[in-house]
Amino acid sequence: MPRLAPLAVPRHLGAVALALAGLFALSAPPPAAAHDIGAFIEATRLGRYPLREPERRVWGTENVRDVVLVGQVENRLYLYHYLRQGGAGTPSELAFRSRPLVIDPAAWNPAREEDVSVSAPRDGLGFYWVTYTYPDADGRQAHGFLVDESGAVVTVRADATRVVATAEQPWDEARRARALATLKPALAGFPWRLPAFPADVRFETRPPVETTAAFRKLHQAVRAIPRARAADFNRAFAALRRFVLEHDYREIDPQNKDAEMLTALNDYGFWLAEAGEAVEAERVLDEVLRRDPARTPAYLNRADARIKLRDRQREQRDVHATRAQEDYRLYCSRRLAAGEAIPANVAARIGAALGVKALDAAACRPRLVIFEAIRAGDLNAVRAELAQGQDPNGVNEYGVSALSIATHNRQLEMVRALLAAGAKVDGPNRGAPLLASALPQARDTRPAAERYALADTLIAAGASLEALDANGTPLLLRRVSYYAEDRDTLDYLLAKGADPNGREKNGRSVLHAAMSSPSKFWFAEKLLAKGADINAAYIRMYYGRQAMWETPLLEALRESPGGEPKPQVSERVAFALARGADPAVGGYGPKAGQQRAGLDEALSLAARQMSPELVDRLAQAAAGKPRAPLTTAALSSLLRQWNEVENRADAQAKGAQWDDLRARLRATAERLLAAGVPLAYSGNATGESTDQIAPLSLPWLPDDLYQAWLLAGANPSDRSDRGTRLRGVVDADALPLVIMLRLGNDAKARMLLAHDGGLYATPARCGMAVADMLAWSLSDNGPLGPSAARALQQVLDGAAKAPACDLAQGARVKPFVGVSARDLAQRAGVTLAVKAPG
Repeated sequence: MPRLAPLAVPRHLGAVALALAGLFALSAPPPAAAHDIGAFIEATRLGRYPLREPERRVWGTENVRDVVLVGQVENRLYLYHYLRQGGAGTPSELAFRSRPLVIDPAAWNPAREEDVSVSAPRDGLGFYWVTYTYPDADGRQAHGFLVDESGAVVTVRADATRVVATAEQPWDEARRARALATLKPALAGFPWRLPAFPADVRFETRPPVETTAAFRKLHQAVRAIPRARAADFNRAFAALRRFVLEHDYREIDPQNKDAEMLTALNDYGFWLAEAGEAVEAERVLDEVLRRDPARTPAYLNRADARIKLRDRQREQRDVHATRAQEDYRLYCSRRLAAGEAIPANVAARIGAALGVKALDAAACRPRLVIFEAIRAGDLNAVRAELAQGQDPNGVNEYGVSALSIATHNRQLEMVRALLAAGAKVDGPNRGAPLLASALPQARDTRPAAERYALADTLIAAGASLEALDANGTPLLLRRVSYYAEDRDTLDYLLAKGADPNGREKNGRSVLHAAMSSPSKFWFAEKLLAKGADINAAYIRMYYGRQAMWETPLLEALRESPGGEPKPQVSERVAFALARGADPAVGGYGPKAGQQRAGLDEALSLAARQMSPELVDRLAQAAAGKPRAPLTTAALSSLLRQWNEVENRADAQAKGAQWDDLRARLRATAERLLAAGVPLAYSGNATGESTDQIAPLSLPWLPDDLYQAWLLAGANPSDRSDRGTRLRGVVDADALPLVIMLRLGNDAKARMLLAHDGGLYATPARCGMAVADMLAWSLSDNGPLGPSAARALQQVLDGAAKAPACDLAQGARVKPFVGVSARDLAQRAGVTLAVKAPG
């Protein structure tokens, strides 16, 4: 039986797979990065259907009744068809594995990746069509293979004028018809789009080759040429290599009937390494040693090939170096055991690779044999290795310890044997906490004492419950985040002493994770009972130099309302407040420490939920506690939500639901002001504020509320952020008075003029007000009407009376954005009698 690989992962996942391959290559699929999760899921699903080693899967599809895969090794593809006789969820059986689908060795480049696709025969008729292409292909030639239900292969080459289909078996009329029925739609479809099906169709036959005999003949030809005749040798070797690439080295004397064939394959692997084809050399020598592990010279040859791989594949340098060292040890230990001298030049090469001066029994003792024994589950072999001096803390080629692998494989007695021999529970594990692998899987239904025996053993040996994974996340937090449905394990970890206030690298706590969903509240209660801090904060992000300190309450408030705007308070927020969360904790502040600015952020987030009750609850929870002064951020958040409601009300049919929402928004605004949220920017010389909405910029605000807010302290020279889209407003950052005058909103314009003192409060505000009014007057079509002219004159008169007015300030009104008040006055022919700043 051919040996089958447990899983083949797409080439683009190779670097991800390497990270934990030392663990997963022994018993499970390798993990993938988050951005590759779709490909990883597909690889895991299709990985249940094995390929023959060392093939990797390059294409696959699974449905209820069958599975079709394509494996690849070098330039050879193999089509697999698995049947699922009972449908989904039932065992599968291999219907066929094709003969090799050979990409022309002369055109094949190992550095290029083939894009493979397969079309299955319809209604059981025709052939499978397997094709491949490259990103830089011009599309003028088509390459592919027809595969029948027995696995026989037809090689197809086509261009606009001719199709050539070449097979080993003779053609008859029925087989030709089936081939044409497959080829006509295949060559017209993606990725090949020939303008028309070629008129010249040729069905050719090539005689089958007796692989072993042909390989023997070519090998003998190469071996007979002295190396001094380099050109002749290279020519003969190239012919041998082309033959192997056109066939399959695994099919050369597969039953090991001829001992000379293994010697020939070993020679071929050696020649490949010498020729610089180290990857091919390693594969061939793997096959030699799989068939005959006692073939000592093959270890030396494979070690030399792996040294070349070490020097070429930098991202896997350590893996290749460790494997090469092990092969050197296997070679020299066997030579020493047989009493055979090691040639001086070979000994020097091995000594340099191993970093030793003398090749004695200790230096040549293999280091990775114990890992093979662990993989095989051979406890006696592991004990024997340890008794003979094997280092219990040694690592494999991936930097993973024997204890880590035994733990991952859930081999309790193996773990005990390693611990008894001195294995360290904090040894290398490439980022995966040892204890994480010891916890029972969800499908484990044994009694608790048995399920947790492995974890108990490691904890008793000193395994840390707080060990961090590669992302800096402690075990309990990771389990809460991704495996919260396993309540027994969460209870187990907490009972064993896991820190209820544990944090990951960025500072996010276990309680944050436990309060992230109502389904986890049961565990949040247990954490709180164990002393978890309900107000734990971490830096979620930076805004300029300010850090956003995030508590579980703020994280809950940040949960975005979905769908149409509607009042809502999440279960998470209610849970946090009911357990004593302090809204004043967290918020924006310096990285070095918090300033208790959380209420400002909490009210800003609560405003989105249009809940006056929630605003009151937050204010009450923070009452009497020290906190930073509130800003206009919460009111801006509410006004942004209100602006969205007005936009949607315009776009959709008007109805009572919009009036209900407006009432909720207004009530929420009243509660924000009652909580101490200001109407005006504080300590602001210009009236501009990033990401804020000035309430008096809103033409759709009810007039009575507009008037009330003016009387309550809203500043008529505060401006909205220029990037804000306000319903009905062209220039959001323009002076509110200009916005109302442009829209002909006389009522609001009169209100603003009646409270115009704020326009001149600072030199900058004064200059900006003058600039905007002049820009508006110049941009208005025709002469100003009486009321507009009076408004302009009132502002100019107010500026003249101001203590100082900075005419260098530019306008925010199109098309004069950035033009100074002084320049605009000249264009308008207006003389400004104002006091300059300073």
